[in-house]
Amino acid sequence: MHNILETLQSPPPKLSNSDIANIAKENYAFDGVAKSLGGERDQNFLIRLDDPDGRCLTLKVANSAEPDDLLDMQCAALDHIAAQNPQLPIPSLIRTRNGDKWSTFSANGNTYRARAFHYLPGLPLYKAPVDSRLMRNLGRTLAQLNIALRGFFHPAARHAIAWDTQNIERLAPLCEYLEDEIQRDQIAQYLDHFANKIKPSLTGCRAQVIHNDMSFHNAVVDPENPYLVSGMFDFGDMLYAPLIQDLALTAAEVPLGYKDPVAHAAHIVTGFNEISPLEDQEFAVLPDLIKGRLVLGLLIDAWSNRENEWVDDREHAAGLREKTQRSLQIFDEMLDGEFEDLLRNACGLSTKHLSRISPLPPAEILQKRIRFIGNASYYSYNEPLDVVRGEGVWLYDTQGKAYLDAYNNVPHVGHCHPRVVTAVANQTATLNTNTRYLYDALTDYAERITSTLPKELDTCYFVSSGSEANDLAWRLSKSWTCQTGGLVIENAYHGITDAVFDLSPAEHIDKNAVKAHVEQIKAPDDYRGPWKRDVPERGLHYAEYCTGAIERLIEKGYPPAALFMDMILSSSGIMVPPPQFTQEVYSKVRSAGGLCVADEVQSGFGRLGKSMWGFEISGVIPDIVTFGKPIAGGYPMGLVVTRREIAEKFERDCEFFSTTGGNPVACAAAKAVLQVMEDEELMSNAERIGSLLSDGIRELAARYSLIGDVRGSGLFVGVEMIKDSETLAPATQEASAVANKLKTEGVLIGIDGTHSNVLKIRPPMVINEHNANFLLEKLGQTLSAI
Repeated sequence: MHNILETLQSPPPKLSNSDIANIAKENYAFDGVAKSLGGERDQNFLIRLDDPDGRCLTLKVANSAEPDDLLDMQCAALDHIAAQNPQLPIPSLIRTRNGDKWSTFSANGNTYRARAFHYLPGLPLYKAPVDSRLMRNLGRTLAQLNIALRGFFHPAARHAIAWDTQNIERLAPLCEYLEDEIQRDQIAQYLDHFANKIKPSLTGCRAQVIHNDMSFHNAVVDPENPYLVSGMFDFGDMLYAPLIQDLALTAAEVPLGYKDPVAHAAHIVTGFNEISPLEDQEFAVLPDLIKGRLVLGLLIDAWSNRENEWVDDREHAAGLREKTQRSLQIFDEMLDGEFEDLLRNACGLSTKHLSRISPLPPAEILQKRIRFIGNASYYSYNEPLDVVRGEGVWLYDTQGKAYLDAYNNVPHVGHCHPRVVTAVANQTATLNTNTRYLYDALTDYAERITSTLPKELDTCYFVSSGSEANDLAWRLSKSWTCQTGGLVIENAYHGITDAVFDLSPAEHIDKNAVKAHVEQIKAPDDYRGPWKRDVPERGLHYAEYCTGAIERLIEKGYPPAALFMDMILSSSGIMVPPPQFTQEVYSKVRSAGGLCVADEVQSGFGRLGKSMWGFEISGVIPDIVTFGKPIAGGYPMGLVVTRREIAEKFERDCEFFSTTGGNPVACAAAKAVLQVMEDEELMSNAERIGSLLSDGIRELAARYSLIGDVRGSGLFVGVEMIKDSETLAPATQEASAVANKLKTEGVLIGIDGTHSNVLKIRPPMVINEHNANFLLEKLGQTLSAI
């Protein structure tokens, strides 16, 4: 014990700025002004040189208890890292005038050793904006550092230090320093669990020399781009240990003080895993190592607080102690296996634990469903799936089997995203009322969502679903135009209310039963239609179908009030309308006195990858935009945004109120979705992973003639199945067989299109490369078996 704590018992040097300025001049020939930066065991100084460029360097004065061989190891490691990866932002050693790695000097009757390094400028990590992009980049950078350290070794690497999680049980005697009896018992139990269950597993994990202290004090970020790590330093705790220990330390300490340390830890692990994939055994021990680092901090803090009289910043130590205790409590409250599942899920991997089992078998649930709900609400797949929970892009059945959800767009940022869940829970516990009262959540969200739209669209109406949003858009259109005709794309779907059901021919069993006041415009199908993709003006040709539809409405006495257009044409077969088509159709509708409604329920919120909203791809500005489903990540919410003048005319004729529309909880959920999208860069993720999926399916199409066409945009991919490449006969039964077979293989997709032969791939926006490759692998296996 004494040897482990020796360096912690030795106070750090306390040299003056003038002493260090003299040392820099005498030993390194640097003239400058020194400023102490403090340090736990060492004393660090910033020296601003007296030259026109304003250059800086740092000088680190070692603790008197630090052996020379440890200093030598740190210097050798820096040289090794720089040779393996020169791009890593680590400090480079500056040798003395005599070519030595450090200088030795006397001051205040003591002998000291000092090393000089090139200065790494930047904003301290603990002052950087809280952001998932930064957490992921930190994880990536840490992984790159560990890769650079592979193959490095030094005789001093096996030295014993207190800050070594793999040997935390050695600090069990320090439990007596904990003042809280309950905490003392809990930590003692943890140490026993670690010694008996976790430490034996560490012997099978990858091991190497690690940094062992990449915490919030030992990294800086680029002030111009605070999501990028621009410097990593302080290699004083280096040692030979399990590789996973290095990641656990960062995932434990960097999120300290943050509201949701679990989510931030998951982002760090995700970034690390992208560069250096973790093994199953490492995932299994990672949660306990994260908690172990927090326990380690509490033990050393308790001991130091009583034994080290020279510790002067006790207020800071108390604040850090409180943050550590809170994080440990949050991690401890997770169920057995839940933390590991969450980390695996964040990395796009299937989880291993099931937190809840359905009390009834699927057959009995189905019987009760038919009895009490009927058959109008159909279920997916020949054998319905009984799901009990979801996380990220995964759904789990009663047996714990994981299914990659490549279909559901409602959980836009992933099933049960921690930040959305927290936002809903916190707001529910605070206030949930309606728009007859004033509350910030409503106006804050309205301001935020309209900032993403053209300036003309400035007035919001909040409702509870996409169907309600389209229903209200229909009312607004009729009020503004004083006309009653509706235009939709062939086989469109816009909702379930009585009014918009008439605008949803896709839902009609009898396709000839469309009401007289509605006309369909043939879809711009450049795969099956008369004008293919090699015709530059095909959009204009398909737009002529709109002319006929308008004329038919006028002849029947229903001049058009509005065109409703899904900006991805999902139910028509998943087509992105050519910009020329949309522009020309908008022009024709407006010339006939109608308004143009962009239904962004499925195409919006960055799903198409190229833009936030589908209508932006076509270069048009709608009169009304409607939103639903993904807007609040699964919480019931819908929204209509229109021009002020349209709203004012509507409000002169009637009052509008929705009891639950725009309630505080819905607004909190919706705001969290927008924030997650921004922080996790999900729109660019949609474009990147969407391209990977589309390109991968096109490669499969070269091997399997059943695939006739691959189309869509971003994370909305359509795969048309055909029986014959000449006749393009739709392979409806085969498409169904593919979807059902994929379900048995653990992948969920849908089917859409006029002929029900288009595979619909529309996953939550958090899908990653690992998930996409899993989908492609299973699709290839399925096609080979059909």
